[in-house]
Amino acid sequence: MVGTTTLIDSLCSRARELSPGEASESELVVMAAEDRDALEAARDRVAYRLHGHADDYSATAALTLLNRALIRYGWSERYDWKVRWANHRKP
Repeated sequence: MVGTTTLIDSLCSRARELSPGEASESELVVMAAEDRDALEAARDRVAYRLHGHADDYSATAALTLLNRALIRYGWSERYDWKVRWANHRKP
């Protein structure tokens, strides 16, 4: 668990440091080392930070990078809007 938390922290901080671009997305994917859950957790943490801090532009850019990195993994779960809404995730 400590290793995963450290990875999530590293992904969050590195996403804030990078400028948008394909190389940045690739770097985040390599950092995640096939751990999609860590990348999703980093994205969720940055998104949570944005609630109430809409003027945090570096967090907005980091969220964009993390989302683009997740896109490279492809769709990981069945697309059923009822299931996604039940898990509090929008389709």
